[in-house]
Amino acid sequence: MNTVISFSCPTHLAMRLNEQKIGSRKKSEWITDAIRTKLDGDDYIDITKLDTSYIFAHLTRREDVDDHLKEELMRRLNQ
Repeated sequence: MNTVISFSCPTHLAMRLNEQKIGSRKKSEWITDAIRTKLDGDDYIDITKLDTSYIFAHLTRREDVDDHLKEELMRRLNQ
């Protein structure tokens, strides 16, 4: 089921979208995919919105993080 929505966007973005040479039905699919990607976070992570403990926990699992730093991160996670 689909819902018709209307929104405004900056002219330069509308022009770039029109330059894609896609039909109106395909354009809806293209915009839907773009919105889904943004909402699902497939290609984008806003690190400023992540909890610090989440970032620390992931850093402790990385192989390229120094053991001393991992220990410090773990100490802070356990506080």
